[in-house]
Amino acid sequence: MEELEERENRKKCCEGFNLSSFVLLIALSTHALFEGIALGLTKDLAPSLNIILALCIHKTAASMSLGISISKNFTEDDIRKGLTLLLTFALATPIGIALGLLLADTNEMIEIVFSSFAAGTFIYIAASEVIVEEFSIPGRKKWLQMVMFLMGATLITSMWFLEG
Repeated sequence: MEELEERENRKKCCEGFNLSSFVLLIALSTHALFEGIALGLTKDLAPSLNIILALCIHKTAASMSLGISISKNFTEDDIRKGLTLLLTFALATPIGIALGLLLADTNEMIEIVFSSFAAGTFIYIAASEVIVEEFSIPGRKKWLQMVMFLMGATLITSMWFLEG
């Protein structure tokens, strides 16, 4: 009997948290955490500015993606749950920066590993969540979407050349 009550309590706890929004939150927050760590680990001004610029450019898109997912999957009655998801995402980068600052003077390999995780999670989220959903919506001009996608990818890639 206690087992049944415990199972019902767990259901109530997670009830209303739409799975697609929650999975997107986990993916985006993991990426934000690692990119915060990468920013906190950088020692020089030029690489720090490069990461901050990249953060400003794509954090907006990630926030809009999560916001749209939440608005699609939550009703007005669930606004607190949606705000909890947004707050979790908003805190991920500052927590990552704090962790990066704590790890800053440890080992250069740590910076390489966390920068790689940040890049890898970005590519994974883009390939498995955002791009797939955007290109699967019927009635849009696919060629225009592709051109805009390539322009964005080119802009982000060109920032690599700003450092040198």
